Amino acid sequence: MINDRPTQLRVNLDALLNNYNKLNELNNKIGLAIVKADSYGLGAKVIANHLYQNGVRHFATATLEEALELKEVIQDSMVLVLGVTNPKNIKYAIENNISLTCPSITWLRECLSELETLDKKLKIHVKIDTGMGRIGTSDEEELKSINKLLNSEKIDFEGIFSHYSNADGADDIYDDYQTENFEEKIKIFTRKPKYIHIENSAGTVKYSDRDDCYNMTRIGIALYGCYPSENIEKLGKVQLEPVATLLSKVTHVKKILQGEKLGYGVSYEAKQDEYIATVPIGYADGLLRRAQGFKIKVGTEDCEIVGRVCMDQLMVRCSENVKVGNTVLFYGEHNGQRVSIDDFASYQDTISYEIFCCISKRVPRIYYKNKMEL
Repeated sequence: MINDRPTQLRVNLDALLNNYNKLNELNNKIGLAIVKADSYGLGAKVIANHLYQNGVRHFATATLEEALELKEVIQDSMVLVLGVTNPKNIKYAIENNISLTCPSITWLRECLSELETLDKKLKIHVKIDTGMGRIGTSDEEELKSINKLLNSEKIDFEGIFSHYSNADGADDIYDDYQTENFEEKIKIFTRKPKYIHIENSAGTVKYSDRDDCYNMTRIGIALYGCYPSENIEKLGKVQLEPVATLLSKVTHVKKILQGEKLGYGVSYEAKQDEYIATVPIGYADGLLRRAQGFKIKVGTEDCEIVGRVCMDQLMVRCSENVKVGNTVLFYGEHNGQRVSIDDFASYQDTISYEIFCCISKRVPRIYYKNKMEL
């Protein structure tokens, strides 16, 4: 298939595996690799398969559809769906050995009704809401009712979990509240499941030396080489390696004169005679309009994005030395140059998670292993 545009998202699989191993070495817990949202936009099938080939056997997605796609490459692994699955579709989870999240007693009752016509058990992880407020329940009476239904021969009570909402913060106050809440709610259950987990990437690093009753930790954004926050990075417990690099090339260069304007809304005016380079990436590729003004690497130069980012292209102010074909680095590492995705995200008043997820399918994902393109 022809690929005429030079824009691409490069994914370093060696760095990915290194990050997983480093995070796992922080504690003795099972690392649950979070590959939801197509591995934060980096390509879940390739990433999950690479981790699987290197011994990883525990994964999590956001939806049942994502889990079913992954089962094509990691058939004998545990795959947990973190979101709410329609009880009408639990047969697909059972047929493919997929674990589901139980968010409520109502959901569990509906599942048990569906299970009457199915001859295999449904694996579930009960979600306890300890302060995130998203899904799950904190009501003790409801949890007691869930506990009773877990005795059904149709249910495999595989796990119980919660989710920190402020583990990337500067203090532990809300984490401690959630932890205490979680441990109190766990006591309601007469049987303890195989897996107990509450830590996300931030918690994995922050509480790596804590003595607790949890045996699984969920590795998300840190797997992809990004710290959940500066607070976590400053702990100095792990040195993560960048996994994703967004690249393109200059396709056009022109000189404009002082006072000339350019771009939609004529939002940029040349303060002097200067050179403008055009790069084939825009908001249809997930390079958002609010990136205007950020400085990226064009060759070895730091060049500011000027004018509004267009749907398919953008412009940068550069020197006369920039030529058509020069490499453009938006974030990541390339040929000794580096642009921090955290800086790129912070400039746009967002986080690395969103920057990754925004990159559209129009941008090819190119995978590297042992410094060679796959």
